[in-house]
Amino acid sequence: MTATPDVSVIMANYNGARYLRPALQSLLRQTLTSWELILVDDASSDESVAVAEQTANGDPRVHIFRQTANSGPAAARNRALDAARGQWIAVFDSDDLMVPQRLQLLLQRARNDEATIVADNLMLFSDSDPDSKPRRYLKNRLGRSPHWVSLAEFINSNWLYARTPDLGYLKPMIRTDVVRRLNARYDEHLRIGEDYNFLARILAHGHQIRLEPSAMYLYRKHSNSISHRMSAADIHALLDADRRFDRQAGLTHEERTALARRRHSLESLLIYDGVISAIKDGAPGRGATMALSEPRIWPLLTRPVASRLKRLGQTLTRETMARIG
Repeated sequence: MTATPDVSVIMANYNGARYLRPALQSLLRQTLTSWELILVDDASSDESVAVAEQTANGDPRVHIFRQTANSGPAAARNRALDAARGQWIAVFDSDDLMVPQRLQLLLQRARNDEATIVADNLMLFSDSDPDSKPRRYLKNRLGRSPHWVSLAEFINSNWLYARTPDLGYLKPMIRTDVVRRLNARYDEHLRIGEDYNFLARILAHGHQIRLEPSAMYLYRKHSNSISHRMSAADIHALLDADRRFDRQAGLTHEERTALARRRHSLESLLIYDGVISAIKDGAPGRGATMALSEPRIWPLLTRPVASRLKRLGQTLTRETMARIG
């Protein structure tokens, strides 16, 4: 048995062969060398496992586990948690990238500030739009200087019309002894939003996130991402998880108020899903009636139009510039 690594990187993968090689290469290039990777493949039907084995090329720090049946990212991450031996646990998605100094600098930030949870800013980039430029996720005060994030602030970022970008997208590094002591597990009822729920339940025990403003985690946006697809069943699961959390966590008034705001926004999403389903089912009248009776979803209905207009404007601008050039 080798010495205990500083960081256990946990990765859930399902049919991620297209992006897995660059993700693993970015881990292999880390300036911090005392890490292990616990990669749990969730019964992929593509060449994910072969790609991972080829990329690792025998590196003993890389450990690959195969699920016999697809059980969702939460179940895969729980299996990775069980196998982790490091002093810290770092979440890393199989379609993303890390800059070479990331693990070293996060570990340094955590130790210097005596944090039990640390996370950095994200750099968003897209495969689908070759003309788009990578952009920092947090641009407000959270993206300018180190910041402590409480549970109330974390929940308050996680609703539709929040002023702060959703902090549930951050990829934390958590001290392993905290995870073990709390017996923290991912909720396997969730196939989306499981990261937010997992971290919120840890924060409910008095912990805070130490946020490093440097954007060292490269978050890939693409059409196949699970986080971009939410069904009515997903929303119901999130609402159920929030109810369990509210009953079990012993929240303060501020935290419970934030959770109620999040619940209302999820209920709005559920109504919005019903309106869209009615339109797709050839019942626009029923969809219009639902929409008129629920003014809180009107901003959601206008967003797709605004987005299309924005893309059209960008296309016209590029075409105009090309003609001028």
